[in-house]
Amino acid sequence: MEPLLCAQGLVAGYGPSPVLQGVDLTVRAGELWAVLGPNGTGKSTLLRGVLGVLPWTRGSVRLLGRERPEWPPRALAQHVAWVPQTFEPAEGFSGLELVLMGRSPHLGLWGLTSERDVALARAVLEELDVGYLADRPGEALSGGERRMLLLARGLVQQPSLLLLDEPTAFLDVAHQVGALARVRARVEAGLGAVAVLHDVNLAAAFATHVVLLRDGRVLAQGPVEAVLERERLEALYGLPMETALAPSGVRLFAPRAR
Repeated sequence: MEPLLCAQGLVAGYGPSPVLQGVDLTVRAGELWAVLGPNGTGKSTLLRGVLGVLPWTRGSVRLLGRERPEWPPRALAQHVAWVPQTFEPAEGFSGLELVLMGRSPHLGLWGLTSERDVALARAVLEELDVGYLADRPGEALSGGERRMLLLARGLVQQPSLLLLDEPTAFLDVAHQVGALARVRARVEAGLGAVAVLHDVNLAAAFATHVVLLRDGRVLAQGPVEAVLERERLEALYGLPMETALAPSGVRLFAPRAR
């Protein structure tokens, strides 16, 4: 099966000093990759480079079997959805209207949404357990509520590949779990996804694969159960870690008190 994403030898950054130092990453349908690493190590840069928002200086990126520079923006947006880390202005829009922006790549010449588009947006809001936000004005949204609407906007886009930059930021524990559970359910139905995360335990619970980035280089990557080991996490974050096995069989990790 053709990978949804294939990045090879990616070198990218801001100004003369690259942040990424030759990163390889291949993502297939049915895989949820978590990107873990210290602050400033290139996690968001990786996603921006893949999208072409941040030009890379060396390497290559293929999306759905096609070189990234060959994709027209509208066609790319019909297949790849981006859930950014930062918020965009929401004032003047309702929650439903913000989510419906995700349908833009699929609309006709006049850019008018149909009853089907509205029904799809409402269904995604209900799926994420935030249907009550449909009529909430943008200026009345909390940070967590905006985060959930950004995720809903990405899902309503109906992509083949979903790229999420810190999708659990600003969310309480219940919504962190709920959001990643819905993404994982979509992945099991054939979606491919890459999520920048800071919580190792969320990665262990929901991701199928993980890539560990440190100083712009891949420290390790592969299936979660093979990569998430105490020694690797200690090398990744530069601090001692404790690990335990939950009754469910999921391994738990925590920094060791000094």
